[in-house]
Amino acid sequence: MVTAVISAVFLFGSFTLCTWLKEKYGWQIEVGTIRGIGGLLSIPIQGIGIYIAMQDVKKQTGMLSYGQAIKTGLTVAVTIAVILAVSSLLYCILDPGYAAYMVKDAQKAMIANGESAQQIKEHSALVAQEFSPGMQVMQALVGQFFTGAIMSLIIGIFAKKSR
Repeated sequence: MVTAVISAVFLFGSFTLCTWLKEKYGWQIEVGTIRGIGGLLSIPIQGIGIYIAMQDVKKQTGMLSYGQAIKTGLTVAVTIAVILAVSSLLYCILDPGYAAYMVKDAQKAMIANGESAQQIKEHSALVAQEFSPGMQVMQALVGQFFTGAIMSLIIGIFAKKSR
């Protein structure tokens, strides 16, 4: 649970801070790139949370089978996914201009890349859909669960301990 809260605070805090710095000081970095970097940096936080949870189960029971390790890791991943999904939804509700801001930023990049008006219109519709509240929730659920599942499979190999 603590890992989930840390992940949510880190992701939204870093996104908000970087977006503010971009606007204030004219950073030449796309907002989507900021989100991507924040997402990548949150992976170790999730991995540490999964590892700590596995170690806690090992400490409590005196052993940790591979199956228990996977179950523990998936529990942490689901918890993180749900908290981030709720946080994403709240962010979209509290900042109703979020999707429009992301579309505007993407359009700047499209213009800089020399895309035609038709291409910009088509891509803008896709970006608007990607940053809708529903898609933000789905991306958080699927992305965090998938990442957590892969990490659980890997970390479980090293964390398991038989009697």
